Amino acid sequence: MNSQFATTQWTLVWQAAAEDSKHGRPALAEVIRRYWLPLYGFARRRGLSSEDAEDATQEFLSRVLDGNLLGSADPAKGKFRSYLLTAWKRFLIDEYRRNRAIQRGGHVRFGSIDVASGEKQWQALQARDGDPDRIFMLGWANAVLDEVRQRLCVDYQRTNRLNTFETLVPKLTSQLDAETYAQLAAQLGVSTSAVKVALHRLRQRYGTLLREVILETVDDPRDVDAELSELLQLLSS
Repeated sequence: MNSQFATTQWTLVWQAAAEDSKHGRPALAEVIRRYWLPLYGFARRRGLSSEDAEDATQEFLSRVLDGNLLGSADPAKGKFRSYLLTAWKRFLIDEYRRNRAIQRGGHVRFGSIDVASGEKQWQALQARDGDPDRIFMLGWANAVLDEVRQRLCVDYQRTNRLNTFETLVPKLTSQLDAETYAQLAAQLGVSTSAVKVALHRLRQRYGTLLREVILETVDDPRDVDAELSELLQLLSS
């Protein structure tokens, strides 16, 4: 994501999109890009086929970007994902399901949506919980973590440490014993103490980026800890 929007709360992005399409729309697109999978999963659980779920998701996100679904939003009164889910439910009932005459591919596409990957992830989420709202929330949590890892990867690529990232990221949340540290040190060609320092820094940066991503979709920075707690609770349940 452009560093200009790295810590932007969704209120500011929403206002920018409403006032200046040249600069605001790309910011809004970046913020909502991670929501296509939760939306898709919700639609699938509500009974739409994969094709209809893809079309509905594309149409909905395109309308959000066009500003057609932002008029009733009040960022000061709730989380972005809560607003988005409410608008999505309304859209599926009042808009998309009543308009079955829409031809596939007849609208501007929101962006690249990997339906095969989305379908696979939806199947995994459905196996964990059959409630559409829970599937949306789990999809949101997984998408947040995916976004954090992508940004972390970019950080390490930028400083020519991609090998360090790829070696250590699988151990990001693991408790490691001496033997594992020694194996990692051998892989990286460094000392065990250097591995411990590198992993500590990786975890610190991960935590910083996680808060950064969450901050983008809350109105009040003081809500970040509560959102983080909810995310962790979702993933552990």
